[in-house]
Amino acid sequence: MADYYETFAADYDWLFDDDALAHGAAINHPAAARLLEKTSHASTVLDAACGTGHNAAALARRGYRVRATDGSDAMVTMAAARFRREHLDIPVERCLWADLPAVVGERFDVVLCIGNSLVHTGGRDAMIEALAGLRQMARPGGHLVIDSRNWEKIHAERRIVRVADRARTRDGRRCVSLYAWEIPDRFGEEIIAHITFLFEGGDRIEPREYPIGFRPFTPAELHERLGAAGLRVMDTDFDTARDQYAVVATPA
Repeated sequence: MADYYETFAADYDWLFDDDALAHGAAINHPAAARLLEKTSHASTVLDAACGTGHNAAALARRGYRVRATDGSDAMVTMAAARFRREHLDIPVERCLWADLPAVVGERFDVVLCIGNSLVHTGGRDAMIEALAGLRQMARPGGHLVIDSRNWEKIHAERRIVRVADRARTRDGRRCVSLYAWEIPDRFGEEIIAHITFLFEGGDRIEPREYPIGFRPFTPAELHERLGAAGLRVMDTDFDTARDQYAVVATPA
């Protein structure tokens, strides 16, 4: 998984509009938002798939005490740079989910595995191992939040090209992002997304393409794997009509 993101990290933020970067995209899923509304702002949070750090930064600005990890060195570097720019005291380090209990010495009120990250584990057994590592990071009474794309919807619709609804402009540059999907006939086989950024420079277009592999799963499979890892589902905002959803679980 981490290898995909070593080059992608530099352009990753172009996937999000400025509001999502400022306020956190994945932490505003309805189920995640419901949990955070009930969680004291003095609570501890581990963002265990921090990416470039925008969700962790948004939580720290709300007053939570946040720690961040990611499996990609490049993502950790980008997140650390964000935290320095924003003068946020968020420790960040590279760590795989299964290794968290051995590397991170504290336990948390809320553990996040968001940004459609868990799909990179690559299969049932590896996902259960990762979930078990994440479970051990939650203190007694704590919660784990996971989000995912609705892979069944993506597979059924077979919209091979999905283009962002508007261009984004930052630092004098304009960019349009799109996904070009390779969707196999049989559900469960690896899906490839060719994530492409089209940068406008004068009268020229500079394309950058990042192929990312995903091993899809159904909500029922996710629930079964959570149970196998010792977690009990408490809330979800899954809706067959929506492209993404979140699940909140607690150690059983």
